[in-house]
Amino acid sequence: MRIDLIVARVTRTFLLFGGIFLFTPAIAQSNVNVRVMAANLNGNSQTYEDFALRIFQGLKPDVVAIQEFNYASTNGSDANNAAARREMVNRAFGTNFFFFCETNSGQNLPNGIISRYPIVTNSSWTDTLVGNRGFAWAQIDLPGSNDLYVVSVHFLTDTSAHRASEAANLKALMQAAFPANAWIVVAGDFNAGGRTEACVTSWNGYLTDFPIPVDKNGIPDTSMNRNSEHDFVLPSLTLTNFETATLFGPLNYPSGLVFDSRVYTANELTNFPPVQAADSGLAQHMAVIKDFLILAGPPTTNPPAITSQPQNQGVATGNNVTFAVGVTGTSPLSFQWRFNGTNIFGATTNPFTFANAQFTNAGNYSVTITNLAGSVTSSNAVLTVSNAPPLIATQPQNQTVLAGQNVSFSVTAGGTLPLTYQWRFGGSNIFGATTNPFVLANVQTTNAGNFSVVITNIAGSVTSSVATLTVLVTNPVAFAQWNFNSVTPDGSTATGSTAPSIGTGTASLVGGATATFATGDPAFDPAGSTDQSAWNTATYPTQGTGNKTRGAQFAVSTAGKQNIVISWSSESPSTGSKYGRLQYSTNGTDFVDFSAAFVNGTAFTVKTNSLASISGVNNNANFAFRFVSEFESTAAATANANYDPGDSTKTYGTAGSMRYDMVTVSGTSFIVATPAVLTLPAISGNQFGFTVTGSVGANYILQTSTNLAATNWIPIFTNTSPFPFGDPNLSAPQKFYRAVSQ
Repeated sequence: MRIDLIVARVTRTFLLFGGIFLFTPAIAQSNVNVRVMAANLNGNSQTYEDFALRIFQGLKPDVVAIQEFNYASTNGSDANNAAARREMVNRAFGTNFFFFCETNSGQNLPNGIISRYPIVTNSSWTDTLVGNRGFAWAQIDLPGSNDLYVVSVHFLTDTSAHRASEAANLKALMQAAFPANAWIVVAGDFNAGGRTEACVTSWNGYLTDFPIPVDKNGIPDTSMNRNSEHDFVLPSLTLTNFETATLFGPLNYPSGLVFDSRVYTANELTNFPPVQAADSGLAQHMAVIKDFLILAGPPTTNPPAITSQPQNQGVATGNNVTFAVGVTGTSPLSFQWRFNGTNIFGATTNPFTFANAQFTNAGNYSVTITNLAGSVTSSNAVLTVSNAPPLIATQPQNQTVLAGQNVSFSVTAGGTLPLTYQWRFGGSNIFGATTNPFVLANVQTTNAGNFSVVITNIAGSVTSSVATLTVLVTNPVAFAQWNFNSVTPDGSTATGSTAPSIGTGTASLVGGATATFATGDPAFDPAGSTDQSAWNTATYPTQGTGNKTRGAQFAVSTAGKQNIVISWSSESPSTGSKYGRLQYSTNGTDFVDFSAAFVNGTAFTVKTNSLASISGVNNNANFAFRFVSEFESTAAATANANYDPGDSTKTYGTAGSMRYDMVTVSGTSFIVATPAVLTLPAISGNQFGFTVTGSVGANYILQTSTNLAATNWIPIFTNTSPFPFGDPNLSAPQKFYRAVSQ
C-alpha cells in the first residue's frame, strides 16, 4: 500500500478590535493507494487453482471483482462453500481480507467481491438473461469518508445484443440503488468483442473506460490468446480524479495494467513474486488493474461550477483551435472534452488545443468537469471551419455497361460550400457536365474511355482519379451466382446457404472472418421478404491492423468465358468497414487489387467491377475473387490508416458486419480472335481517329509507338471489337498504332 503525507494549508483568522487571535493548525492527511482488479482467472476447471492464487499474491490488489468464484478446499472436507472460499482468500490475500459471493440457487458460476477494507453491505441483483450468476455488488468502507461501490459482472458470450441489454439493466439498477456522485467501479468479464461494443460504450457519461490499461507491450487485449478485449475496470467520473499509475518496483504503467506473466523476462518477473512465467497462460483471461490515490482526510464539499462557458470559434483550415472553460470547485478537477457528444480521446486538459483544423473538425464542443463532489457539463461551443479546399472522400468508380444503357458517375466531396463540378472525358471538359452525379444516356462504344471530375470552391480545386467506362456490344450472361438463400425456402432470413444459386463454385471466408446469415437486399434479391438472406461477414481486424486481409472469397471457373464482370449488392449497416476492395486471382492463390475500392453504407447498393480488360481472368479454371475490408488511407487516398464505419454515427468495431448479397459472375462466350483490322484513319480537329475491327465480341488491346521497334509498343486502350478510337495526343512527330487480341 502506497501512502503519501500531505500537509493541509494553515488558516489564520484575526479579530483586530477584540484583540482575539484564532489559529487553526496544520492537519496531516494521508493519501491511500487503492488497487482495483477485474479477475476471471480460472482455467478450464472453472475452479481457482494455484496459478491464479499466485497471480493474486503477486499483483497485491486491494479490491477484486472476481468471476467464477469457485474453490475446492485443500483438505477435501468442503468445496464451493463459505469455508472453502475463506480458505482461498486466506491463501491468496490474507486472513484480514473480507469477501462476498453470490449464493442463490443455481448460480454455479458466481460473481463476488474480495476487499482489504470492510464490506458495509452487499447483495446480488438478478441477471435476467442468465441463471448461473447475477450482478454481485458490495459497499466498501474505504479510509476517509467516501465508500466505494463495486459491482462484479460476467456478461454473456452469445450475442452483443444480449450483452448490451445486460449493461442497460445493470446501469438502471445501479442508478436506482447507489447515491448520486458515489464512487463506483464496475469490473469483470464483459465478453465484449471490442471496446466499441454497446455493453462498454453505453456507460459513457456515467462510468469511463479511459485511460485504457495495457500490458508491458502496450496491448489492451485480455483474452487468454490475447486477441480480444473482454475484461474491464470502469470507474465513475467522480473517481477518475484519483486515478494514478500502477507501479511494481521500477515498472510503471500510467494507464493501469493488463497482466500477462508470459511477456516478462525472468528478471522482470521478480517484481511479481511468487508469479511464475506460465501462470497467465493457464487462465481464461488476463487480470486487469487500475490504481486510485484517494484522500483519507475530510471530504470535499465544493462541486465544480462553470464561471465562463467555452466560446464559439471560426477558423480557416490548417489553423490551431483552443477551447477553454472557467470553473471553480475543490481540486483536483478533471476535464473531458467532447465532440458532438462523444469523448475525445486524450482531451483532458483545460484549455484544450488541437492543431491543423480541417473541415471534418467543424461541430459542437463541450466539456465535462468532475471532482469528488460531483460533475457539471458545459454548453456547446460551435467550431466553424471555413475556406476548406475540396476534399474527395469517395472517388468515381469504374463502370461496365451494355451499349444503349445509361451510366452514372458520382463522387463524394467535402469542403467549403458551394462546390462546383466539371466532368471530363479523356482529359477534356464535357460540355454541360456540371452536376453530381453525372448521367450519360444511351452510351455507345465511342463513349468508352476515362472519366474524371474537377471540383472547385473558393479555396481551391481537386481532380478525381480516373474511372474507366467499358461498353460491351454483346450481352454478358450470368454463369455463377450466390443469392445465399436457403436451398429449400424456409421463410427465414437467418438461415441460408453458400452453395451457388446459379452455376458452380465455392464460397469461403479468409483471414479469420466469420459469417452468419441475415436479411438481404430487398430489391435485388428475387426471393422476396420471406426468404431473402445475405451473407453477414464479421470478426474483422482490430482498428489499424490487417488492411485488406479478411473477408469473403469465391472460386469459379471462367472456362469458355471472357469479358468477366463481377456484380454484387453490399452494405455495412453499423460498425463494419465502410470501404472494401475486390481482389482477383488467376491462380486461386495470389490476389491482385482491383483498381478502385468500393464503398458501403447502411443500406444495400449494387456494385459492378469489370475485369474485361484483364486477359488473365478469361477462360481460366483457377479464377477466384474476394471482398476484403480496407483502410480509408488506401481506399480514398487519405492519411487515415484506419477503418471507417459504414454508419458514420458509430465507431468501427471488429464485430461489425460487411453484408453481401447476389454475388454474380457474368461474361460472354470466349472467342478466339482473328487478327485485328484498322480502318483508314481520319483527322477531325486535333483528334486522330480510326476504327478497330476483327472478331465481333473479342477483346483487342490498342498499342502505340513512336517507331517500329518491336520492344517499344505501349498499350493505351482495350475494348471489344468493333470499336472506334480517337487520340487527342498528337505531340509526337510520328506515331504508329496496332491492335492485338487478348
